[in-house]
Amino acid sequence: MSDLTTEQFIDLLLRRGGPQRLDLAGRDFNEIDLSGEMLAELLEEMGLGDETARWPAWFEPWTKGISLSGANLRNAHFRMADLRNACLEGADLRRADMAGAFLQEATLEDADLRGANLTGAVLSHTVIWAKFASLEGADLYGARIQFSPCSREQFGRGVGEELDGDWLRAREVYLALRHNFLDLGRHADASWAYRKEQRMSRAAAFPSEEGDRWVRDELAAPRKGLARWIPEGVLRRLLYLRLFVRPPKGVPLRRQQYLVNGLQDLSCEYGENPWRLAGWGGISVPLFAAIYFLLDLLAPVPVTLAMSAGQPLNPLEYLTFSLSSLTTMSFLRWEPASTLGAILASLQAALGISFFALLMYSLGRRMSND
Repeated sequence: MSDLTTEQFIDLLLRRGGPQRLDLAGRDFNEIDLSGEMLAELLEEMGLGDETARWPAWFEPWTKGISLSGANLRNAHFRMADLRNACLEGADLRRADMAGAFLQEATLEDADLRGANLTGAVLSHTVIWAKFASLEGADLYGARIQFSPCSREQFGRGVGEELDGDWLRAREVYLALRHNFLDLGRHADASWAYRKEQRMSRAAAFPSEEGDRWVRDELAAPRKGLARWIPEGVLRRLLYLRLFVRPPKGVPLRRQQYLVNGLQDLSCEYGENPWRLAGWGGISVPLFAAIYFLLDLLAPVPVTLAMSAGQPLNPLEYLTFSLSSLTTMSFLRWEPASTLGAILASLQAALGISFFALLMYSLGRRMSND
């Protein structure tokens, strides 16, 4: 329960002359009712209405709720507190515990929420939009985020669940953020949240919790032989490699999901980045051309053999053949000189078909989002 009742909290604000420079760091306000409805009743008892020219210092007429602008609430506890319509603009809420708090239609512009616990909080129509409002490291699992203006830049390195390595919960948070961004029409931010969501799925696929536990146990065990001379960081990577290649009995892994997900990210960022695909296609042309040149895998077709007079192909011709293979076109001037060349040309044609299919898919997603 809260250290103060609603009336005592408001009396504290009056004695301090308002919320500015108010230091409530570490205080316990769990389940306190500071909602706009409660304040409306208090104002009515005080004989104050909408026509009032001067509002009390603890009231914010813009949001019609409690005013805690600029207050120091670091590490404060607001579990299950009712803060509907509250004005927390510029407040220091670092590592504040606001799990299950009701923050509908509150404003958190320029508030510092780094590391705050907002698990299960209700953030419907909550204004978090501002240049300096930070949500980096905030725990948001189970929070109801609906029509809450915010942007991806406010999350910095990621949400708290991601920084803690809780990949499955982080995936759910990014899913909720994606829906929120779509509701707001912020498609670029929704695309970012979707990519993060998919990367959390990949991180959860490998290593599993059992795999992490096995690696920790192996590192904690006494080292023998050559392992005694290997740095711990290098040994950790070697153990994860061994875990991936030959997992111990009883350690479940989803390697196929991990590889497929990683390939999707590497190729086109899950269909969200068509330009990466175009880049891969551009890189493949000179790469295959270099392989054809170094292994001497091309030769003029019989029709042009007399015209070439036995002269070797120049680099531009190798590049042209590589481009024609990628685009599944043929200029009928060169052909593979061996079985290996035919296999590589066929492989490049298959890659080209895949590139263009994924490129059209990615462009379609981008156009529909825009």
